[in-house]
Amino acid sequence: MESADETRRTLTAFNQLPPPAQLTCVWEQGYYLAARPDGAAGLVRIYQVGAFFVEIHFPASSDFVVLRAFRDPMHLQPYLDQIDIQSSLGD
Repeated sequence: MESADETRRTLTAFNQLPPPAQLTCVWEQGYYLAARPDGAAGLVRIYQVGAFFVEIHFPASSDFVVLRAFRDPMHLQPYLDQIDIQSSLGD
């Protein structure tokens, strides 16, 4: 388990990466959690990458924008109705 300092360093390192490298990191190490609509034709997907989360905006065009990376679970609120944690809890 990562310490709080290791988590901060990892999140800090991610935030310092250029956007294409951030996307590669998410694709290689991330776990897709949920998506929500954003604007007329956009979509925001959230991924867990280690001990933090990353939101990626996919507008109507083929480009992407990393909106933010964060640790605070309060930012998961828009996705909670879509995330099923029952399988993680066991029987």
